Amino acid sequence: MDFETLRNKKIKVGGFVLMMVPATMEYAKEIFKIVSQDPKNMIFWMPDGLFESPEHVLISYYQRNHSNRSLMFGIFKDNKLLGEIGFSGIMQKSGKVEIGYWLRKSERGKGIINKLLPRIEKMAFEQDWCHKIQLHCDAKNIASKTIAEQNGYTLEGVIRQDAKWPNGSIRDKLYFGKLKSE
Repeated sequence: MDFETLRNKKIKVGGFVLMMVPATMEYAKEIFKIVSQDPKNMIFWMPDGLFESPEHVLISYYQRNHSNRSLMFGIFKDNKLLGEIGFSGIMQKSGKVEIGYWLRKSERGKGIINKLLPRIEKMAFEQDWCHKIQLHCDAKNIASKTIAEQNGYTLEGVIRQDAKWPNGSIRDKLYFGKLKSE
């Protein structure tokens, strides 16, 4: 399946709809609001720094949606944007994809990502070039670590002092993987 087909896909999973978040000012304002209301946790999703404005969100989404390096789907329920899940890094030559996700604060802890992750994995492994899915997270992001473990990912390594965060702290990263054969 080509990227354009995947970008235009609407996927229904257990009451949720996964689809590309439209690159509109309306959604840019919504995402900016979600991120701004929860900077302490959203920084795990945005280690390079939080969005500065709705315009910054819009530029970022436009660039991302016109790249063959990522493919993130909005998680919608009853037409409300709850977060995103998808491929935050696509490496066709090496046959790997990196999975990423985030949820608004009010939706965390409900098992949403655990419900959606198997469908995203299936979509990745349906690509004839994909043989491995990677998931990495900050070592202090217990929720993402737990999601990886609950979904059969293998901890492949800890990269010590891998990232310097905007607050100046230097943090370790956990790298998980799942093979198509698993």
